[in-house]
Amino acid sequence: MAPSAYIVPVVESTLVFRDDIFKGKVLFCTGGGSRICRAMTEAVMRHGASAAIVGRKLDRLTQAAKELSQATGQVCIPAQADVRQPSAIQDAVTKTIQKFSRIDFVICGAAGNFLAPISGMSENAFRTVMEIDTIGTYNTIKATIAHVRASKGSFIMTSATLHYKGR
Repeated sequence: MAPSAYIVPVVESTLVFRDDIFKGKVLFCTGGGSRICRAMTEAVMRHGASAAIVGRKLDRLTQAAKELSQATGQVCIPAQADVRQPSAIQDAVTKTIQKFSRIDFVICGAAGNFLAPISGMSENAFRTVMEIDTIGTYNTIKATIAHVRASKGSFIMTSATLHYKGR
């Protein structure tokens, strides 16, 4: 029987990039309070960036921001927002600008997932996934694009579901 997953050793990013490559830069990350986006935020912060992590659950964000700051020696702030609400994302951007005066990178990583075949997924569940993953990404880009353009920064969009099942 073939293995269901292959384990590949991780190369520490600090062995590849200068430790301070992102010094003075600011990351705005939706979904940054947990899982893959939290890990991406930590990697960017380990190279000198400050960060704002955005999500719906303030308690999770606050704890994650504290842990990220302690782990990296950089500043990380929580910004509560639902990416489906343009005004909430704009408020998170405003908070970030008030704290850091800039946004250089954006990771659009907020995601809604229902692991089900189409025959087992309701229209409401599908709509929710689209609102978070697609409309939420649009709302985030729209709210941050002027700042990212001003700093000649960049966007990363990430959305993954099938990696849980490997299909």
